[in-house]
Amino acid sequence: MKRTVRILSMIGLVGLLLGIAAIGRSDAVAAEVVTMSIDAPAQVVEGDDFTVTVDVTNVAAFDAGQFDVSFDESLIQLDSVTAGLVGTTQIPIALWNEISAGTCRIIVNVPGVPGVNGSGYLAILNFHAASSVVGSSAVSLSNGFINNNLGSEIAATWVGDSVNVCEPLDITTTSLPGTAVGTAYSVTLGAAGGNGAHTWSVLSGSLPGGLTLSATGTISGTPRAIGDFTFTVQVTDGQMSDSQSLSIKATPRPSDANGDGVINAADITTVERIIVGLDDTTPGADANQDGAVNTADITKIERIIAGLA
Repeated sequence: MKRTVRILSMIGLVGLLLGIAAIGRSDAVAAEVVTMSIDAPAQVVEGDDFTVTVDVTNVAAFDAGQFDVSFDESLIQLDSVTAGLVGTTQIPIALWNEISAGTCRIIVNVPGVPGVNGSGYLAILNFHAASSVVGSSAVSLSNGFINNNLGSEIAATWVGDSVNVCEPLDITTTSLPGTAVGTAYSVTLGAAGGNGAHTWSVLSGSLPGGLTLSATGTISGTPRAIGDFTFTVQVTDGQMSDSQSLSIKATPRPSDANGDGVINAADITTVERIIVGLDDTTPGADANQDGAVNTADITKIERIIAGLA
């Protein structure tokens, strides 16, 4: 009989401990705080339409709620508020209204009292950006309250966001100067708009050999090849991008009569052959740049080879 009593006592003790543990778990679940947050695009172009969502994370038995959304009305304007979605359940907008300049109060309510579980968004806010003003606007949440299907408040943290209204990102450089092979070259590309943090790259095609495009938009180096080189550059600010087709014409430098990229005795021979009519005039044969190919160009090339010019 005593053994039976001891066994029952142990069972009772185990049951009590399990019950305490269960209560602890229940309290932990009940104490879990839901996160309500604004999800806005980091950047929009002036005059454009865009959407912002009021997100909810891991809500249980949700039934209804209300909150105020505030923003800079000189930069962005609210056009409408449309239904949200948590899991597969639509969250209807019961009512919304601008209660003061730049602040809108929104009420959401799920029909009946089934309670909605999961993550998603309680509302979609349809905005448009001002057409002639740029700057940054906070989009904040305040006076928030959400409740479950028993009418009890659901503990929540309320987190805002911001959106930057900017001019369209646009490459302003539309053409590039030519260059001569063997001559140092440096040109900085231009762009306007965006957030100002511009990063450049070559999207397609290729620069003349010896030239490179830096991330800050400078084409520099010493070209090694003759020809017309067409390529497309791209600039991005991390949110938007723009592209532009450009070309660079690389010609032989004066005195490089045969266009091989170096100035030596072979160029003298080329000039001599041009003077007596054995070869056609080349871009580099006019070494002294006086508009004519004659023996003065031979002298110019000899002086360059000797290091005198």
